Amino acid sequence: MSLAPSRTPDALSADLDRTRRTRELVEQLIAQPALLGPDFTPIRALDAAAPGLAPLLGWKATGRGTPGTHIADTLTLLAQAAELGLVERLDWAFRAHTFDVAVDAGVTGELHLTPEPETFGTACPPRLAVAILRGRRALSVCAELHADSFADERRLLSATEEMRSWGWQVVVADVRGEAVEPTVRRLLPRLRPAYVHLDLARADQPPGPVTATWRDAALDAGAQVLALGVDSGARLETAIDLGAAYGRGSLLGRPVPVPT
Repeated sequence: MSLAPSRTPDALSADLDRTRRTRELVEQLIAQPALLGPDFTPIRALDAAAPGLAPLLGWKATGRGTPGTHIADTLTLLAQAAELGLVERLDWAFRAHTFDVAVDAGVTGELHLTPEPETFGTACPPRLAVAILRGRRALSVCAELHADSFADERRLLSATEEMRSWGWQVVVADVRGEAVEPTVRRLLPRLRPAYVHLDLARADQPPGPVTATWRDAALDAGAQVLALGVDSGARLETAIDLGAAYGRGSLLGRPVPVPT
């Protein structure tokens, strides 16, 4: 058996410097939430005749990392924040700033966002309390639950009750997969989602029998189907054929910094 070579002092120093720099960048985003974005993508009713002009259901808000850095990508930012134990603080900052932008823009439709599981059950930082309260009173919020939300069933159900106490609706995101799907389907009646996502852009699971089965589970739970990746006329037709009532994608409208 051979032993892996130990890290050199230079390599260890480089890792420490990168970690230190990452923490500085994430802390800066927490201190200045406006740097997180957000970008707002329109969610529309599906209309083959006029896709980009169909009635607007609302907006999906997505954050981003510092442009030009190694945490510019949203998923990379969240992964790095998780390693540093900063996800909760980052999520509260993003939520507060998103609420401020949406309220100031006069958003009357739904606001869809993805709260991180670590944030539920935690106290809002005092400096963000006014923005959070303002958003809760003025906005119709829909919270997307992704695969990681289902890792702890007890916390998931507790979080759902917390959201409902705020008047939020639940969205089950496209979480299909061998490890997650049985749990999701079993919990759908208890979660009572307003929407269930169907991601038409997933390269590994193109529309087919699995997608149709997932759609049927959503409809049985009383949810509307919301198609993601509606980026072409062909995908729009697929979404409509699958029974999706709403969708988002480049054909329906691209992300904008302020919802109008």
